Amino acid sequence: MSIPNILSIFRIVLIPVFIVCYLMLPDEMGWVPALVLVVSGATDVVDGYIARHFNMVTQLGKVLDPLADKLTLAAVVITVAINIPMLIPLAVIYVAKELLMLIGGLLIVKSGIKIQSSKWFGKLATVVFYIAMFIIILVPGLPQAVTVFLAALVAVMVLFAFGMYVNEFVKIKRTNHK
Repeated sequence: MSIPNILSIFRIVLIPVFIVCYLMLPDEMGWVPALVLVVSGATDVVDGYIARHFNMVTQLGKVLDPLADKLTLAAVVITVAINIPMLIPLAVIYVAKELLMLIGGLLIVKSGIKIQSSKWFGKLATVVFYIAMFIIILVPGLPQAVTVFLAALVAVMVLFAFGMYVNEFVKIKRTNHK
């Protein structure tokens, strides 16, 4: 098994670690789940770098890496929303976006079209997500206005990325139906 695939599996293993740390540790230890989130995000960057720059891209990795991303981000936003109910709309937006992306991806694959790798707008939305969640987790008791701003920023980025992916999907469908 390649190093990038091992790192993707490691990110999946970190999901229950994050959940337990976030839900079980007292607020003054918010740095622990925040650190788990940072390790997960850094591992995501490292596995992609290694895979691309050392020609270690595998078919398994093409499934594992995005799976680890989606599971991690969904677990983080849902878990944090348990403690901060004002984040429930963000969790719903994120999960709905991912389900629609999954359906779109399956339609593309069913058409026999090769799925492209992630795009800059998806990566940007992910970075904004990680930074916002890191702040929300690290600083329990943030002023409500700050939490709302961060959640709104993430929601806007997630919806922007979704809109861009829908545009890509439409282009792919048009190009392949000529």
